[in-house]
Amino acid sequence: MKRVLINGDRACLPIDGINRVLLEMTGSLDAIAGKDEYVLVVPSNVNEEFSDRIKEYKNIKIKKTILPYFRFWTFLFVDLAGLLLRRRVISFRNRNSVFGGGINMLQDIIPLRFYGSRDRKYLKGIGRLLYTSDSLIVASEFTRKDIEKAVKSGLINEGRRKRRKPKDLEQPRIQVIRLGWQHYLEIQEDPEIFNEYPCIKKGEYYFSLSGISPHKNLRFIYEAAERYPDRMFVVAGAMNRGYGYEHKPLKNLFFVGRISDPRAKALMMNCRAFIFPSLYEGAGLPPLEALSCNVPVMAADIEVIHEYCGDSVHYFDPYDHDTDFDAVLKTDVSAPEEALCKLSWDRAAQELKKIIESCRKEQAV
Repeated sequence: MKRVLINGDRACLPIDGINRVLLEMTGSLDAIAGKDEYVLVVPSNVNEEFSDRIKEYKNIKIKKTILPYFRFWTFLFVDLAGLLLRRRVISFRNRNSVFGGGINMLQDIIPLRFYGSRDRKYLKGIGRLLYTSDSLIVASEFTRKDIEKAVKSGLINEGRRKRRKPKDLEQPRIQVIRLGWQHYLEIQEDPEIFNEYPCIKKGEYYFSLSGISPHKNLRFIYEAAERYPDRMFVVAGAMNRGYGYEHKPLKNLFFVGRISDPRAKALMMNCRAFIFPSLYEGAGLPPLEALSCNVPVMAADIEVIHEYCGDSVHYFDPYDHDTDFDAVLKTDVSAPEEALCKLSWDRAAQELKKIIESCRKEQAV
């Protein structure tokens, strides 16, 4: 049986949503894989957190390249290697091999759906993912339906693979694998964040994880802080890239920037409530992480959060900037376990393994 190559190019970057999926999916896959059945290819400058985790893998072979990540790293060490060695490639990062094929994950189509992007290069890349992948994975039923609507409307129609049968060309092959949250149990909270920001008092602030991109709806947090000057709001996340909502400083709104997982968990564990105001997401990990800490969660009333969190969170209209926080937090919710018990990284890895085996059988026919 030929080994499967896993694209680990993002292992040199700080942990974010896509990197989290790479790390947790490979970790869970390692537990059920055959010896050396998979090879995780990473650049020589893999970051410390990734390095500490992947060196514990027992079944997945780790191949660290002689060069650090650069523009053509993935083509040279993954795409070309997969072609020459005739091995299937798995990628979790919104791209597939330049030669087509493979099992690939598309996180979302936010640039198309939320920002109305008609950039030809972007649309062609999404089209190639849809129509040249042996199997395309998404993290929610919402994203699957959203992609199919975009295909049906003609927004995405490029990159169709000629060698697929004509009946397969009209509809891409999309499979849903929902993500897990158990990684949060392994993170040890670091209370040093409260010493660094002595103005942040435990149990007295609302917490949010957010970037400045418009779909993250940072404006909702800002206007809430402006409306409730006697309450404290804390936001963690990268604030130095992209474009977003411009605002003036507020005394009760603190941006702590990108912080480590242990510090973020300390803020999560001690907040008054966790706020997730996003207008569009491909999945819903932060609310799940908050539920695992048994803190109240206020989440935007969008379809994907219902899919992931069910009735375990307090929903609000993310477009209503006059939302009454007290009223929202008084609404009835189910126990966190009702949402958490349905999702796990182990289950996700099992589903991925089934997809890999199915692709192998099809190739053998």
